[in-house]
Formats: sequence, structure tokens, C-alpha cells
Amino acid sequence: MRKALLSACAICVGATAGYAGGLDRSGQGINLIFEEGSVVQFRLGYTDPSVSGTMPSFTTGEPIDSGNVANDFFTPHLGYKTALTEKLDFAIMYDEPYGADIAYSPDYPLSTNLVPGGRSDVLRAKADTEAITALLRYKFDGGFSAIGGIRAQRVKASVTVPLAQGYETRSDKDLAFGYVIGVAWEKPEIAARVALTYNSKISHDLSQTESFNPIPIPPVTPGQVNSENTSTEIETPQSINLDFQTGVAPKTLLFGSVRWVDWPQLSYAPPVYVNNVGAALVDYDDDTFTYTLGLGYQFSEEFSGAVTLGYETSSGDPVSNLGPTDGFWSIGLGGTYSLEKAKVSAGVRYTDIGDATADGARGVTADFTGNSAWSVGFQITYALD
Repeated sequence: MRKALLSACAICVGATAGYAGGLDRSGQGINLIFEEGSVVQFRLGYTDPSVSGTMPSFTTGEPIDSGNVANDFFTPHLGYKTALTEKLDFAIMYDEPYGADIAYSPDYPLSTNLVPGGRSDVLRAKADTEAITALLRYKFDGGFSAIGGIRAQRVKASVTVPLAQGYETRSDKDLAFGYVIGVAWEKPEIAARVALTYNSKISHDLSQTESFNPIPIPPVTPGQVNSENTSTEIETPQSINLDFQTGVAPKTLLFGSVRWVDWPQLSYAPPVYVNNVGAALVDYDDDTFTYTLGLGYQFSEEFSGAVTLGYETSSGDPVSNLGPTDGFWSIGLGGTYSLEKAKVSAGVRYTDIGDATADGARGVTADFTGNSAWSVGFQITYALD
């Protein structure tokens, strides 16, 4: 019962966990380290968000639609786990923990370059993060264990803000390192486990090219682009994951998680943009808590299923136009079919994205309401023993 149920639960909270606060995508889960023996695991999630809002025109005051600003995306995961000794386990995992892919309509007020002859584009942002995490788990007596490891993370970002004199920044990829530490307790007889893990912040020094259209006053000519190579320190935030599960009845498993992310640690403030606008490109005022609660059931020796509910707190404060959401609730369904050596899982999740008010310009704000996302996922775990 335990193996099949845990896989069904994992697909609900892992493979389909594609839309959360800030730039969060993977949730930085470490459930692979708890697999028995030696296994390889592949998971792929896909999320199709629908996020739109309106902002009044600077000239007429009429509301202008942003279009669907959030592009769809994939969340891959690849891992290998093995038992080095009876007491010591090792796992290595690849995921993409953070990301963004935002693009507004050409008619949106913030997609307008007011500099005569300036280059034309739309308000957009793209951020890609890749991480490889190597973990060790040492088992003590009484079901307790200690977890620790190193995370290598690579970040790249680009942002275009037409309203700010056609401003654009494109960064190079930067590699930096952080760490993971945690503790866990298990009681296999009742499929009980509690795991608490801490993910450190990771500091990146992004080298970037910033460019903009200066106002065409002689000797500046219309359409001229000024570029400057600069660098900016950016920190992906520290976070804490609490995961728990227990058998509550024959063939039935209760499980859940709480994730805290310290988003105010993340601020992207390229110097040319700050000098011209007086503010950071991206920053956050509030941290987030994300809660998941689910129930799994084994229908047969081969098939198990699970249902999950998710909730993320909203702050009610104005948010960035490059991430115009504020909290969510979700429901997910997942199932696992167990073969002799493999466990094949699939799941789907619907997310109701919280309404948000986004900072605009010239004292004008934008309202984002009625938004949602669909996520699907597939996972296969293959035993090498």
C-alpha cells in the first residue's frame, strides 16, 4: 500500500505544482530521498495559466485589456537515489525551482514607448532557473534521520519596459551555490513521516546589458539607443518546507505540506533602471505560506489515487506588473499504476488565482481578476535493484 499511495500523492503535489507565489515553480521537494533502494525518477509538469487585467489609458481613461500575460511553461524533474549503506542514502536531482514568462499586449499603456522614434516592444519579463541538488540522508535509531546537501543553481533574466524610455536588460547566465539541511521522522508500520527542510538563499552576481532610448534632444537623434554593461546582485529566497503523512485507515493515507518563502529577499535592481526610474524592476513586500492537504486511497494492488487541496495566502498589497497575482486555492487529482519495477503516475490540478492590484505609472493602477491555471503532470519511478 505505502509505495503506490505515496506515488499517487506525489503526483498531485509535485508534478502538477506549477503555479505558486512569486516565481515559485517546483516547490523544491526532496521526496526522492525517501524512496527505498536505488531508483531513477523522471517527472514533467505542464501549466497553462490565464492571467489578464485592465489598466486605464493615460490619455482617455478607458480601460485597456492586458491580454493573457502569463505564457504556458513546463516544469521538469530528473533524479537518482541510492542507498550507500544501511544508514546512509544519496540522491541527486535536477529541477527548475523559479521562473517567469510574462508578456503584455502591444496596446497596454505600459507597452508604450513615449520617446519619439523609440524602439517598439511590449512589457515583458523572462527568468529561467536551473538547479542540481545533491543530498545525503543519515538514518538514526527510532526512525529519525538528518538530511543535508549542496545546491548548484544557474539564473538568467531579461526584462523590457517600453514606458521607461524603451528600457531593456538582458543578463548572462550566472552559477552560484547554496545548501539544504533538514530532519525527518518515520514510522513505516503506519506509513507515517514528517520532514522539515530548509533551503538557503542563493546570491547571484548577474552581468547584464542595459539599454534605452534617450529623449531626442540634440545631439541625441530620434531612435538612438544607449547601452551600458552593468552587474547586479540578486538573491533567490530562503524557504522552509514541512511535509507530513500518516495512514488513517486501511489503504488510506492523509498527507500535506506547508511551504514558507521569504520573497522580500528577492530584489532585481539594475543600476541604469534604478537611476532613471528610482525603483527596482522586481521586488516583494511580503513572504508567502503555501498549504496543501490531501487524501490517498489504494483501490487495488496495482492502482492508487489521491486528491489534494491547496491554498496560498494573499497579502492584499499592490503587486508587480511582472507577476500580477496574489495567492490562490487549488484542487488536484492524481493516480499511480504500479508495475513490477516501475510506478507510473499522472495528475491534473486546477488553480484559482487570487485577484491582484498591480502598480502602474503616473498614479494609475491595474486590476487583475478572475484568473486561473490548469496543470497536468506525468511521473515514472523505476527501481534499479
